[in-house]
Amino acid sequence: MISSFFKPKPKRDRANNSTTTNTDKNYDGSKNNNNENKRLKTNHNKKNQSDETSKLISYLDDPTTTTNHSPNSQSWKGALDKHLSSLSFGRLASFVESERKKYTVFPPEEDTFAALNLCPISNTKLVIVGQDPYHGPHQAHGLCFSVRKGVQIPPSLRNIYKELFNDPNIPNFASKPTHGNLERWAKQGVLMINNVFTVKSGQAHSHKKKGWEEFTDEIIRAVARRKKIEGEIGNDDSNKNKKKDGLVFLLWGKPATLKAQTALAGAGSSSSRHHIICTSHPSPLGATKTSAPFMGSQCFSRANEALREMGHNEIDWNVDGELP
Repeated sequence: MISSFFKPKPKRDRANNSTTTNTDKNYDGSKNNNNENKRLKTNHNKKNQSDETSKLISYLDDPTTTTNHSPNSQSWKGALDKHLSSLSFGRLASFVESERKKYTVFPPEEDTFAALNLCPISNTKLVIVGQDPYHGPHQAHGLCFSVRKGVQIPPSLRNIYKELFNDPNIPNFASKPTHGNLERWAKQGVLMINNVFTVKSGQAHSHKKKGWEEFTDEIIRAVARRKKIEGEIGNDDSNKNKKKDGLVFLLWGKPATLKAQTALAGAGSSSSRHHIICTSHPSPLGATKTSAPFMGSQCFSRANEALREMGHNEIDWNVDGELP
């Protein structure tokens, strides 16, 4: 379901790190052979990876930063394995490594995949798509729109907080936060990715069209496929699984909307399986514009309503406090 605005309802070098993959028991020889072939293919891909690629990938599914990850659930590395082994990702990794050697690049390399590490693929139920990391000092830390505690809250995030505060259907958001760290959202299953994951200091969009766009397309497709598969093969009631195989997308601005819809089409995912809420961008320049303005959209309570209808737990949008 695609929903625009409507009247609201009352660091270290870890290039040689290895990971352990858990697989289900095999019940026949063919499955054993298939798994062995996959293992050999994975090892072959790892041997052919450049040092730059291996180093960049070492920060993905990092056990020192990954949270809420069940050992039996799919990893981001597993879900994105084909793309991580591609020539295009290799070129991207070489570019990013070269840029980091010559310039200051944000976010810090250990935070490059923070959005994925804090929100494992098996936990993802809501997706927010940003554009470019903050390019000022100490701002970007791997989550779109988010900044670390102690950093001044950016204008777009101030409008996000204002919309939450003014939404009558989110009564527990009683005061505007004093910091801009959104990690608590990620730990509840909100995947907050930028279209591009890195940027040169002081130069917005400087890493545009270097390969990140294809990578983030694959992230959206992977999470859409994962939900579809788990919904089809789960052991619970089939109707319940059907409801839970969808995702909620909060898409702010035309670039985010086109990005997600194109990626979903490439995944073969029917848009009716997902709930897509589109508004203008929350920046001061766009928050009150277009036929679907961000301000007054009540997009956060609408997202929670969609999550409940799918059988998911809703998001507690507060940025402080114990996790629900």
